[in-house]
Amino acid sequence: MCTGPDDASVEVLLPLLWSLSSQPVLWVLASRDERDVPGRRPLNAADEAYGERLVANLLTIESLPGDTCATILRRAEGNPLFVEEIVRMLIDRDAIEHHDGRWVATDRVGDVQIPRTLHGLLLARIDRLPDEARRVQRVAAVIGRTFPVSVLERVAGGSS
Repeated sequence: MCTGPDDASVEVLLPLLWSLSSQPVLWVLASRDERDVPGRRPLNAADEAYGERLVANLLTIESLPGDTCATILRRAEGNPLFVEEIVRMLIDRDAIEHHDGRWVATDRVGDVQIPRTLHGLLLARIDRLPDEARRVQRVAAVIGRTFPVSVLERVAGGSS
C-alpha cells in the first residue's frame, strides 16, 4: 500500500505531468493529506517561473509586455485558475487577439484594469453580460447549485 509520494516518485511524475499537460490524458493520483510532503508541491501556490510558463502555455505569446505579465502573476498569486481567467478577460476585452495562428497583445493591453481577486474578476465578467443573460444567471443562482435545465426554463421564461 502506498501512503504517499516519495521524493523519487515526485521527481519522475512532475516532468511526466508537464510533458503530457497538453494531451487528453486522464490522471488519477492519490496522496496523503499532509501538506509538507513532496507530492504536495504541484498543489501549492505556483512560483513565478511556473506562472510565466502557464501564461506562455495559455497564450503562446511573446508580445505580452513584461509589466502586464508581472501584474497577472502578482494578482493571481500562483492560482492557475486566476491566471486563466485573467487571460480570458484580456481576450474578451480585445487586449489580446489571435492573428496568423498566434496570440498578440494589442495596444489596449496596458489599459485593462485587472481585478485584484478571482471573485472580482468573475463579477466583472458577469457585469459585461447582456441584460437577459444576467437575469437568467440571477435566477439560476436563486434556484441553487444543481437543477434540471427545465426548471430554469420554467422559472426564467415566466418573467421578463
